[in-house]
Amino acid sequence: HTEYYQLFAFLNTSHEANVAVYTAEELKQRAEILEKTKQIEADIKHKNANWREKMDTWAKAQATPQIDWKIHRAELDSSGGQKHYLLEDGSILAAGYAPTKMTEPFTAKTSLKKISAVRLEVLNDSTLPRGGPGRAVNGLFGLTEIKVEVGGKPVKIVSATADANALERELDKIFDDRSSKKRVTGPVEFAYDGKDDTAWSIDIGPGRSNVPRQAVFVFEKPVDVPADANVTVKLTQNHGGWNSDDNQTNNLGRFRISLTDATDAKADIIPRHIRTILAKPAEARMEADVDALFSTYRTTVTEWKAENDKIEQLWKQHPTGDTQLTLAEMDKPRTTHLLKRGDFLKPANPVGTGTPAFLNKLPKDAPANRLGLAKWLTSREAPTTARAIVNRVWQAYFGQGLHSTPEDFGTQSDKPTHPELLDWLAVEFMEPSDKAESPWSLKHLHRLIVTSQTYQQSSVSTQEQATRDPSNKWLARGPRFRVDAEVVRDVVLQVSGLLDPTVGGPPVYPPIPDFLTQPPASYGPKSWPESTGKDRYRRSLYVFKFRSIPYPALQAFDAPTGDFSCVKRSRSNTPIQALVGLNETVFTEAAQAFGLRLLAEGGATDAERLKFAFHLCLSRTPSDAELKTLSEFVQKQTAKFSYKQSNPWAVAFRSSEQYKLLPNNVTPAQLAAWVATARVLLNLDETLNKE
Repeated sequence: HTEYYQLFAFLNTSHEANVAVYTAEELKQRAEILEKTKQIEADIKHKNANWREKMDTWAKAQATPQIDWKIHRAELDSSGGQKHYLLEDGSILAAGYAPTKMTEPFTAKTSLKKISAVRLEVLNDSTLPRGGPGRAVNGLFGLTEIKVEVGGKPVKIVSATADANALERELDKIFDDRSSKKRVTGPVEFAYDGKDDTAWSIDIGPGRSNVPRQAVFVFEKPVDVPADANVTVKLTQNHGGWNSDDNQTNNLGRFRISLTDATDAKADIIPRHIRTILAKPAEARMEADVDALFSTYRTTVTEWKAENDKIEQLWKQHPTGDTQLTLAEMDKPRTTHLLKRGDFLKPANPVGTGTPAFLNKLPKDAPANRLGLAKWLTSREAPTTARAIVNRVWQAYFGQGLHSTPEDFGTQSDKPTHPELLDWLAVEFMEPSDKAESPWSLKHLHRLIVTSQTYQQSSVSTQEQATRDPSNKWLARGPRFRVDAEVVRDVVLQVSGLLDPTVGGPPVYPPIPDFLTQPPASYGPKSWPESTGKDRYRRSLYVFKFRSIPYPALQAFDAPTGDFSCVKRSRSNTPIQALVGLNETVFTEAAQAFGLRLLAEGGATDAERLKFAFHLCLSRTPSDAELKTLSEFVQKQTAKFSYKQSNPWAVAFRSSEQYKLLPNNVTPAQLAAWVATARVLLNLDETLNKE
């Protein structure tokens, strides 16, 4: 019981961080901006030999005592939709359900006798999009209004300063609230102007927005705080969209509220990381510290305005990039507890990291984190990892693994059919006998299996084999089974000539019924921009999936949903699969394209075209009986679509724009007949089975 939670402790310090990512071209562009910035700064230093002395003088001036701020530690109620958590540093982290419009009061008592201003710091947190400080998809926020009450009485705010003030701009379309109002974000003055259509934003451009910022709001006059009076700071955030289920929230993510009685309160324009450098003695500053300090100092020197403007123009070219979920270590690791009967509401004594005693020991150089766990899993002494990987690869090729229960290698699972082979493959995988091969090379493992005599056997079984070993457990013949759902779609697209082999890139949105993205089929409205052109026919690996909305065409062929891990797929044969293969939009379009391909590339006669079709679909030549049956089918379909009452165009093309694709000397009835024949061939068991 304890060992279970010790193993869990390795993973309990991680979370899914939403980080900024860039394409190769964007990374190159970003590197050029940073390099050109360094060149301009180097040129400034070269032209001003005494820059270091002047910077040190400036740094000493900035080290004067700052305003004394008292953190406002509000009493939080986490029972609502959006939950707020008070962290140790006095900051507040928003989590859970994120409404698009809200006003949240933060109330607490204060030791101050008077209050003259309130400071709002917005802070980064690795749990927020792009690290925050907001909860919007770009990691930012819109603060519509801030209001302060002392003892229940409102306090008037007359001025504000901030270390980042965005230019006025209309909200992005993602935050459309369907009100038809012109809503804007901009400088800090928008946060206390009493208007619901304006909001403060720190969006000063890509690369420089997702950093800690602060704003200070000054009262008309200092306010006395009666004994035991509450101070309430209300944050209105109404610049989200109409639907919170569609990532349209625009709220603060992590922030800290502070109060002061100083009469000259204003926002500190020196960034937090620069304050940390300034706190160091000059002789203790590293070269990187000096460079960072100079980047801030140069912006204060009016004589260098031209150079500063050039750098500003460079930053305006910074790429926006995208976001990606990735595992990251938490800033403060969670404490893992042994749970009584697995109930998280009944934590017992805390446990540290550890591995089960009956397995291999943790390597001596392994740290107590996920890296250490990885070293333990891939140790030469680990009894399971290599076996499990080898078994999964074998299962992909033969339809079942040497170990029939890949989800369970324990004492209660089935025993492997060929234990010596499983062990030999595992050792060969870890330490190849050919020293030219890399250890743990999947390419080597794949090549080893597919070039084996066992794999290269014919799938045809004798009557005796089928009786003695119906599931081919003992490998007396080659494998035969229906390919995975994604491969079904890829086979059909490949044969038809539609498959786009482009590697990487954005996801694919094949056509699906409209109702699937709307309640009640979906928890909330979902965006599904149907792919067009070549993107529509990219590999099924790239088909986008919502956990709550699986792609129906793949689900019909037993593709698992995205809400749990699946190490072994079931394979069923149902009427729904036939309906999908014959009627689903992409499959129908593939049949139409295949029919055109047969007429364009297959030859001059029906027999030549059918042989060509068999070669593409089944990798063999048709028998005389098959050729006779399909030739008769083509003739009957041609006659059927030649009737005046029929509409061959509806079968041959999905839109009138494609009529120009009709080959010369081919009638619409002939094309429709070959499309019907293509549907037959694409839906044969032999087409969709690995043999």
